[in-house]
Amino acid sequence: MPFRYFLATMIFPLLFCTGRDSDFGVFSISKESITQHEDPKPGQISVRESNVELQVAVGNKIFVFGKAKGTLDKLKVGMNVLHFSQSSMDEASSNEFSTVMWKKQKDGSILIKSSYKPWPNSLSWTVFADGRLKLEVSSPSSEISNSKWAGLGFNYPDQLLNQISWNSSDSESGNWKNLQFTPMADPTLEIEGNPTGFLMQIRSVKMEFESVILDVSTETSDIFLGLGDYQNPDSSYPTAVSDLVFYFNPPLQEIDKPLQSPSDQSSFRPNQPKEQLVLWFHFR
Repeated sequence: MPFRYFLATMIFPLLFCTGRDSDFGVFSISKESITQHEDPKPGQISVRESNVELQVAVGNKIFVFGKAKGTLDKLKVGMNVLHFSQSSMDEASSNEFSTVMWKKQKDGSILIKSSYKPWPNSLSWTVFADGRLKLEVSSPSSEISNSKWAGLGFNYPDQLLNQISWNSSDSESGNWKNLQFTPMADPTLEIEGNPTGFLMQIRSVKMEFESVILDVSTETSDIFLGLGDYQNPDSSYPTAVSDLVFYFNPPLQEIDKPLQSPSDQSSFRPNQPKEQLVLWFHFR
């Protein structure tokens, strides 16, 4: 094997293929090697499409979406790579992938949109010129919303997450620190067992990884963040399958207090949200 080819295959796969820029595309599945493309100018969005990935670059950030289902698979901020990947499965029940497409919109942003059966009927990522991502997920049907939680999960290298802090309201906040945080750890190695986590109502979240910080804010009421093993004492509470889950459809019930909460909060009764889930992601 030529040394040049060997070196290329060993470098992290966030290197780009000689793809094509396109305003609109329909996803298909196959295998293809990928190579590097030039960084876009500030405020400009550059798109490279291979047979397996859609790679969207803006400023010093690169977002990689799988073309199989339109999921966010990994990203790069400057020279720092983070395997922060979206789960394609509904956390509460099984779902079936339906369709996926992507296009460049009139304002220059990139839209990646997919659908599932029975839910979510519509799930879209939008990449904006300022480097932010907007995630929009359609609300579940009344049959689902009246009986179970609905949630969207994400996975990441557990040992590279240092801590999470959040705001639940204007006056309430909390913090969770990962005791298994290991700087310079191999991101492919899994931690045995689930960390002691929490289930918490949130308005904004800050996740501090070893080299990347993620800020998440929401436009949707009654958003809950679930992480790790929060020792579910009641079957009415969801059990997370992914490392981290954003829940936005708590069934109508009385919740006495947050589970495993580092901050004290009064009891509340969540309202039944009918609007779609809207989350903003800012990686830095």
